Amino acid sequence: MTDYDDLFADTAPDDSVFVDKGVLDPLAEPESIHARESQERELATVLNGVHDGYLPPTVSVYGPPGTGKTLTTRRVCHEFAERHEQVAVEYVNLKECRTLFRAANEILYELTGERKKAYQGLDGVFAGIWAALADYPAWTVLLLDEIDHIRRDTNYDPNEFFYRLLRGEGKLKRDISLSIWLLSNELLEIDLRLDSRVESAMSDEQVFFPPYGIDDLRAVVGPRLERAFHEGTVPEEVRAYGVQEAARRWGDARKALTLFRQAGETATKRKFDRMTRECVDANLETTEREATVEKLLSLPFNHFFVLTGVVSWTENSEIKQPVTTAEVHEALSREGVPDQICLGQRAVRDVITDLETMGLVETWIDSRGAEGRIKRIETTFEPEWVPETIEQYATESTYFTKLDPV
Repeated sequence: MTDYDDLFADTAPDDSVFVDKGVLDPLAEPESIHARESQERELATVLNGVHDGYLPPTVSVYGPPGTGKTLTTRRVCHEFAERHEQVAVEYVNLKECRTLFRAANEILYELTGERKKAYQGLDGVFAGIWAALADYPAWTVLLLDEIDHIRRDTNYDPNEFFYRLLRGEGKLKRDISLSIWLLSNELLEIDLRLDSRVESAMSDEQVFFPPYGIDDLRAVVGPRLERAFHEGTVPEEVRAYGVQEAARRWGDARKALTLFRQAGETATKRKFDRMTRECVDANLETTEREATVEKLLSLPFNHFFVLTGVVSWTENSEIKQPVTTAEVHEALSREGVPDQICLGQRAVRDVITDLETMGLVETWIDSRGAEGRIKRIETTFEPEWVPETIEQYATESTYFTKLDPV
């Protein structure tokens, strides 16, 4: 029989290196923003256009996860709105929205506290949005976070959705001044393939949040480490090593905080009086895998599908790396693959280019002499993580439920 008194302690163990582990929660908002002064100035410059009677129709705020996009943008916009009564700011997170109807309904809910029924359709939702915004101040800044989670669904095209937001008849009729700020991990063209009609209605305003470098990451996580651990339990050389590895591998503040939390737990479990480099090393692969799997699960279907082709070839029971573009296309065209998800060679090449931009694969050209040149492709992470993620991706993706039976 298990003695739960041994498993569940009322207080932290005396040999714990932690003072307050909760400080390292990657979702907790810090008191201040570090290492994003340039981006703060860019965002403020856009908002100051109100004084000249103009805000751009759209602002694209993009960069890898964990680089401060949401925190910085929300704070700058809300602080501006507090100083200017003619400006209102609304924030909507679309991460759980897998259809455009759901996305529009989330916007409406943020504005009114109510949602439309399915039978009222997208027209009904947009009518509600325009009616609500008619009572807002002269300018409304609408922050749409996780916008790249919106996928093409069976009822609506994302291009139509964006065009309605930008040029909707109800919006124009009521003369609503709306500036839509799109927060995403990638430029929207990669994920949503916006057409020329939508792009022409959008502005060229873009604010990029790059991965944190070593100095920036030290400024971001340093204050939290001071509050999370007992004095002297994280030696300076260990802190520097952890920050260096986090910057080199991810440039992601959330992953850096997770790494130090897990390293602290390892030190406590091993009854060390301080954290060591070995504690950091023991958790680097775990944290890297979590970061990569999170990125894989957020990919559009075609991108994830092509990645499965990149890791489909084996040699001696191990995944073959690197592979050629032709081998990837062959893997994706095998018998049993539904016709509606088959991709042509050009589409495969385009997706591989996107995956390289995202940092998930790397490519190079090999010369075969008289046989010509051939493109080589391999993942930038352990290739086994893709097949290990397929079942979870299939469970969370709505795409699979829309496929016709083979």
